[in-house]
Amino acid sequence: MPPLVALTRHGLHLPDADLYLDARDAPGTVFVSHAHADHCTNAARLICTPATAYLHQLRQGCRDAMSVPFDEPVIVGNATVTLRPAGHTLGAAMLIAESVHGRVAYTGDFKLRHNPFSPPVTIPRCDTLVMECTFGEPRYVFPPDEEVLRDLYEFVDDALADDAVPVLLAYALGKGQEILYHLTSRGYDVVLHGAIAAMCQAHVELGYPFPGPGHWGRYRRGEIGARVLITTPGTRKTAMVQSLPRKRICQLTGWALHPGAHNIYRDCDLVLPLSDHAGWNDLVRTAVESGATKVYTVHGHDGLAAHLRSLGIDAEHLADHPNEVDLGDDEPEPPGASGPSQLGLPL
Repeated sequence: MPPLVALTRHGLHLPDADLYLDARDAPGTVFVSHAHADHCTNAARLICTPATAYLHQLRQGCRDAMSVPFDEPVIVGNATVTLRPAGHTLGAAMLIAESVHGRVAYTGDFKLRHNPFSPPVTIPRCDTLVMECTFGEPRYVFPPDEEVLRDLYEFVDDALADDAVPVLLAYALGKGQEILYHLTSRGYDVVLHGAIAAMCQAHVELGYPFPGPGHWGRYRRGEIGARVLITTPGTRKTAMVQSLPRKRICQLTGWALHPGAHNIYRDCDLVLPLSDHAGWNDLVRTAVESGATKVYTVHGHDGLAAHLRSLGIDAEHLADHPNEVDLGDDEPEPPGASGPSQLGLPL
């Protein structure tokens, strides 16, 4: 029987559907799980959700996108393909491909926790599971988002009470919008780095507005006032942030749970473990509850696959493809951290 998942020089490939998975370059059709820059593709044809197609067009363009709504099966090659919510960003999807040879699921980047821009996430049942495991180590058990948000609100309130600007560092797509959603819901007024504002406007155009009573707008030099500034991590050492006479800086990242986080982000006043990825417990739960007899883990650490094998699951870690590089709006390993090397994907 042919394999449900194959390894090629372009990355992972589903032979029955003739689909490549989140490949930056490939000769055929690529499934794009979400519109983070490190998952966008240069391929001539892609399959994704309508929201991801829209965001992909804005960020990188695309020549031919097959937009597939959640939970609407379509025939692709010799397989029936269904996209399910992944909870990672607006439009982020898992892919399930079913053929006469079996059922394979690819999670892409995902989380089981609530995302205001995603339908609830359910764990796919499958024979073979390909699972992202960026935080595939036991140290990464994320606290409930409610606890993280409580600490965030306290940070913002304390900064404003001290006539300082609360500066929140979040990626342009995904976390920036989640944070804005929660802040405006609570009544804070917010100004945004231009890249984040552009993605927020795209959310509005796609029918996902941000609730009040708080207001939001694009950052204008010298026009912050008693408002929260959300900007990208790469700007924290630029004049935009450093010229503020009084400020408090908070980094929002799952790597807050890394043992060296406070040294890595030592120019920040606070580091909070808010992530748009699944943590250790949810990764293990996903593998177990999927019922898969074969699990491949990608990204992250190979320790998760070893743990799954100790539970009796046939699991294997696949090293990252050399074309997969950090382009600044997902959660790469923090600078200065020691972790898995970037090895080439075996052919």
